[in-house]
Amino acid sequence: MITLIPLQKVFVSIAIIYAALISAIVAIFEMSGTGSVSLAFRGAIVLELCILAFVVFGWRLLWSRFPKFNEWVYPDLNGEWAVSIYWTYGNKKGTKTAVAHIKQDFFRLSMELVSDESESETLMVKPKKDPESSRPLLYYIYRNEAAQGVKKPRAPHKGAAILKLDLKDQNTLKGNYFTDHGTSGHFKLKREKKI
Repeated sequence: MITLIPLQKVFVSIAIIYAALISAIVAIFEMSGTGSVSLAFRGAIVLELCILAFVVFGWRLLWSRFPKFNEWVYPDLNGEWAVSIYWTYGNKKGTKTAVAHIKQDFFRLSMELVSDESESETLMVKPKKDPESSRPLLYYIYRNEAAQGVKKPRAPHKGAAILKLDLKDQNTLKGNYFTDHGTSGHFKLKREKKI
């Protein structure tokens, strides 16, 4: 999610606000020399702790209290999702169900998909917003392996998908996928539980 925020503008804004605040305090209390330097360093430590608390804990609280951040920045996708996989392999077609576990914090996003026959691990997942419509997207690359005990296990394979958040429902993701085994199809994910 951090990749979606214009960090240079955020850092410049924080630095300007901090400098103006310290300058105002120094001027009001007529501080000089070591007193003003000490104040600046103590203030910087407090500011860094506040930023750390925000990126670790605060962003989810902010997103839940102000749902507009889901539109302005990127939605909180944390949770357990029911997955319907509509696949095609040559002339064969079918449907498979699975469960996806999406974990998102301020710095990382991962998605693990588990079915009765296989499990996938995230190789790369990249949150993005469509440059024209601002619709949230997920670029997802994964590695899939057969689950333990499957009678006819398939060889491990890699796949990729582009998932789009439904325009009317923040709890639905849809998108096409393909694999290096020649299968393709589409995913439909419906959030069942927020974490």
